[in-house]
Amino acid sequence: MDKMKKVGLLGAAALIGAGLAALSEERIREFVKEKVDTGKLSKEEGKILVEDLVSETKKQKLSLEKNILEKLHDSVKMADRELDELTDKIDELKIQELEAELERMKSLRKGQQ
Repeated sequence: MDKMKKVGLLGAAALIGAGLAALSEERIREFVKEKVDTGKLSKEEGKILVEDLVSETKKQKLSLEKNILEKLHDSVKMADRELDELTDKIDELKIQELEAELERMKSLRKGQQ
């Protein structure tokens, strides 16, 4: 896989993670605001809860991003190894084909003598 495609995949994974975190933070704030508005939490409790939940969400987001990047990296490495193996097999087959052609030509040459 070429380097530009690798960078593109890694960037996409990071953007997805950032989008999920932003969405989660917005929902957390809405949920806590609703609890504060209904009197189930004080403003101070709501503020602390938002900070705690947002912090935990960010930690989970970073962990998820790390796992995604590791999996992508491993997949790219595996694909590169497989490509190298296939390239080696193709080269080996080409060599065998050329050797067979050389033997055929030698046989023809001996037959002409």
